[in-house]
Amino acid sequence: MENLTFPPADERMRLRLFQQALIAAVAMVGALWWTAGNAHDWTFYLGMTICLLALLPTLVWTRTMGHNYPIFEIFIATNLTSYGLPLLTEHDAVVLFNERVRQDAALVVVAFLAAASIAYYATPGYPRTTPFWTKQVLERPNKQWMLRGLILSTLYTLIVPYLYAPPSGVEGILRAVFFGIGTSCTFVISMAWGLGRLRSGEKALIVVCLALQFVLLSASLILRAGTSIVLLGFVGYFFGSRRIPYIALAVALPILAALNIGKYDLRKTYWTPELQYQPSLNELPAFYAEWFRAGLRPKVQTDTKAGKLLLERNSLLQILCLVIDRTPDFQPYLYGQTYKQIPGQFVPRLFWPEKPRGHISTYTLSIYYGLQSEEATHETTIAFGFLPEAYANFGIWGALGLGVVFGVCFRKITRWSVRSPIFSYAGLMLILLSAWSFQTELTLSGWLASLFQGSVSIFAFAFVFRRFQEVSE
Repeated sequence: MENLTFPPADERMRLRLFQQALIAAVAMVGALWWTAGNAHDWTFYLGMTICLLALLPTLVWTRTMGHNYPIFEIFIATNLTSYGLPLLTEHDAVVLFNERVRQDAALVVVAFLAAASIAYYATPGYPRTTPFWTKQVLERPNKQWMLRGLILSTLYTLIVPYLYAPPSGVEGILRAVFFGIGTSCTFVISMAWGLGRLRSGEKALIVVCLALQFVLLSASLILRAGTSIVLLGFVGYFFGSRRIPYIALAVALPILAALNIGKYDLRKTYWTPELQYQPSLNELPAFYAEWFRAGLRPKVQTDTKAGKLLLERNSLLQILCLVIDRTPDFQPYLYGQTYKQIPGQFVPRLFWPEKPRGHISTYTLSIYYGLQSEEATHETTIAFGFLPEAYANFGIWGALGLGVVFGVCFRKITRWSVRSPIFSYAGLMLILLSAWSFQTELTLSGWLASLFQGSVSIFAFAFVFRRFQEVSE
């Protein structure tokens, strides 16, 4: 792994990946066209526009591959499942709102995607040459150390909280340290797999570690953390091979789909207003067997109330519909109230013991729109998302402004890092951004704060790892 770099994308590689992506996009659009639950009306065409705008940057990147890290493309593509598909398939929570509200929500999403894409492609940027962007932090990365780091992060996931709970003052530090280790090693070793640098036994070890982490992290019935680590492995492999891992996806997606469907029935069984159930290690096999059975044979809940549907679904479109339906006719715009909460999230709790909770903006919005009480926020966190937050603060201008800000920022970072080695500080930051591009269900304060914490931990890991290498030589 001494020369671990991205392979140059020749014309044949670009054309092959573009053709694969185009076939997948055409097949999806065709399926939506023929199976759409609603007629081919104005709402349908808005939904199709969202899907096309969400896919377009990815198609452009697969054809040109002008940069190694398609972080903007990933970020924009998440709007396909957050907004486009729920609108076209008449998601059960979305149909609670009338046609006018759904169309207004779709127009807001279209405006956001268009503003982000225009800003991204119109913003100039040039490669940076300072040490942060061009100097390798790890001169001689070793795959054995990456594998050991993956094993170490897996052991941490097993030990905390299943076997030992560290003191509260230590737990946060350990979590940050092992997050840096796990994120870096998962991406790098998966990329080495994609480059063909691993033996069969090493590949099996990676699969076991990632599967264990997924099982242990998802046992809380919140799939986000476990899914993120698996997605990071897929992204690392793709960046190394520039191929879509069809076989691995064919195995992983049905499993994730079954667990995602079944989690609602299990939450109804195991979650109470006072407690979110966490199975012990010896209960995990029976717990997951029950979970898969629920996913394969979910119960139909015809009497679910609107508020409960809003709380239980992952799609962000219904949240956007709720915000548009109530703002500003029933509740005034917040005019930046949640954005004012961002600076405080960067102050270490050591210096501010009364610092607001990490999801303070999400709780503010959930209480403001009547989704939760103050007490309920201590038990459950609702996915709210960047776009509903922007509309709640400034309406359509908030959505347009958010698109421009993300488009400009992602473009600048992408262009600045064109010459950045993987193991430079900039390269490590881009690994982190690749993972964070999926986290669009957060509010801006939560996203920025967690990204900052992740950056500190991953940079600290790289610094310590380099010093350890120097001492061991």
